[in-house]
Amino acid sequence: MTASSSAHSNHVAEAAIASHVAQTGASGASGVLGETSGSAAKHVPLAPASASGDYAFLGATPGSVADAFYMSAAEDWRAAINSRFVNELLDDTLPDGVLISYLIQDFTFFTQPTLERLTAQAPTQEIRDMLNRQAEFFADQEKPYFLRFLEEYGVDEQQQASVPQTPANREYCAYLDRIAATGSFAQLLCLMCAMEWLYLAWAKRTVDAGVVQQVPAHRGWVELHEGDLFRRWVGNLIALVNQYASPDGPEADVFPEVARLERAFFEDSYAYGVGE
Repeated sequence: MTASSSAHSNHVAEAAIASHVAQTGASGASGVLGETSGSAAKHVPLAPASASGDYAFLGATPGSVADAFYMSAAEDWRAAINSRFVNELLDDTLPDGVLISYLIQDFTFFTQPTLERLTAQAPTQEIRDMLNRQAEFFADQEKPYFLRFLEEYGVDEQQQASVPQTPANREYCAYLDRIAATGSFAQLLCLMCAMEWLYLAWAKRTVDAGVVQQVPAHRGWVELHEGDLFRRWVGNLIALVNQYASPDGPEADVFPEVARLERAFFEDSYAYGVGE
């Protein structure tokens, strides 16, 4: 359903989630997937302002195309990775109802053809093979995360389908559709790189702080977006951006737009939250 769906459907879905929250006492991070309310993670410091060379270790060296794109999105990028949603998830204080709503909204991105279209436009077999390997990771690791935790939170497929998209989700999906349909390889590449890099950036906050989340759903979401495999994936995308993208091309607009949309998406994650 889209945001044009009836308000009644949304209220039904929220009521189902609210009932689950009431039954489990999940008003914060102490729901069925939390261990105890006293086992919250330590506070994770905010990320500092973006600086050229922050990700030189992944290939975004000062003066590179990827580093220039990263800096062009600095304001919204920092606001996104330091958003209320991210802060509460990393600190284990995110209300379960907000996490449920976020997972339902974010799961819609699996229906977007971004990676498929990027792979189809890849200029070499080596790049196609790398992208196909990542598609397998998404299918084997990330999709099961959504399915597992939505099931454990008691949200079935019917309830998922009855929750309309938030305005930010709808705008973001429309942007992905547009780039997938009409964008060049460089635009699609920058789109994928910006999305994945930004998620690594917020997950990196907790790794840098040495803080491990105690709520399994929170910890699992971090683990999907940090670690050697995910860093290698982002590094591969950065290398391709440096090779195939140009600061003078239409792809130069992608990083700032993705950062703006991600910021709005995080902020909008509370629109249908339960337990606020």
